[in-house]
Amino acid sequence: MDKIGNYTTIPFKRKLQVEATKFSRNRFYMTGLMELDITEARRIFACYKRQTGANLSFTSWVAKCVATAVSENKEVHSSKKGRKIIFFEDVDISIPIEKIIDSKPFPSLLVIRKANEKSLQELHDEIREAQYPDKDDMLTSMSKKQIKMLFSLPLFIRKLIFWRRLRRNPFYLKKMNGTVQLNPLGMFAKGIGGWAINLGHHPLIVVVGGISEQPRLIDGKLENREFLNISLKMDHIILDGAPATRFARKLADLLQTAGFLEDFCNE
Repeated sequence: MDKIGNYTTIPFKRKLQVEATKFSRNRFYMTGLMELDITEARRIFACYKRQTGANLSFTSWVAKCVATAVSENKEVHSSKKGRKIIFFEDVDISIPIEKIIDSKPFPSLLVIRKANEKSLQELHDEIREAQYPDKDDMLTSMSKKQIKMLFSLPLFIRKLIFWRRLRRNPFYLKKMNGTVQLNPLGMFAKGIGGWAINLGHHPLIVVVGGISEQPRLIDGKLENREFLNISLKMDHIILDGAPATRFARKLADLLQTAGFLEDFCNE
């Protein structure tokens, strides 16, 4: 009797992800978990949908809030190079997205340059445009052809010309993948609360978890409120608790007060 059962196989094509995961172990992160009341923001998103019939990108709003909080607390996306610490003025946010190429979804990384200088609408438009490219085969900051060429080389050469450079040179990391990683995992877990903590190699990683309804006392009355779970990972070699907390407080204030959304609902 066959005890294995039926199965299928597909080619393993995740060498980039495997090596990126190994590379991420070089960061020494401190992690924070936040549960934020975004009831007002969710009301505005629903209002915008009723008035326009279109969806406003939730990820673009979080990206705007993150970019603003980072620009006011630049330490959180700084990097060490030799005996110096590099403080970047521009907030370049790396966001995993699924591009639709030839009617099929492909995993990709969108790097939004100077996100701190862009409006919420500009961020929304950039994300939407990147998801439906016109004859575009870019899956990360490199094209599929460049990635294929890189992984045709022996591992020790890849480490020398790519991974080692990415680890030691913050300017190269910024050029390839930005200074901040924003991972909107919650968009795949609608209605499910909870946090997610992933690996990465950016100085700052923001992971957006699920949204859940919870009862809270508001002015003496019990109300259902909507809470967003967010996890933060920051490089503890560069950063101490005080500046990390200031950044977290600013980000929490923007999200809980529906920052930058005031012009998207007339009700």
